[in-house]
Amino acid sequence: ITSIMNRVRNLKNKYRNEENITDEFSYTKISADTTDNSGTVNQIMMTTNNPEDWLCFLLKLEKKGVPQMDVSLLNRLIGRYSQAVTALPAEKYSQDESYARILVRFAELKA
Repeated sequence: ITSIMNRVRNLKNKYRNEENITDEFSYTKISADTTDNSGTVNQIMMTTNNPEDWLCFLLKLEKKGVPQMDVSLLNRLIGRYSQAVTALPAEKYSQDESYARILVRFAELKA
């Protein structure tokens, strides 16, 4: 089971890194152009809810602009990072590198 789960995670990461993200499991296409991203957030929270998926989503969202120059993007990012921190229990992920990166970037954006 562990081997299968690792393979699935690798495939998901592979497809997430492509320009058009495709969710192979529910056969729904996620648009990279949405400003709301609530569908992606809900999908992460309901399926895997792990720091790696959150970090991948958040970094992709950051590529849409320069937060220091775009107040709207900065506020949206702060909101999404806040959601990620709230959704990921610190007790479970305190030793996870992706979780640490989320916390550090969240602090940087708030500063």
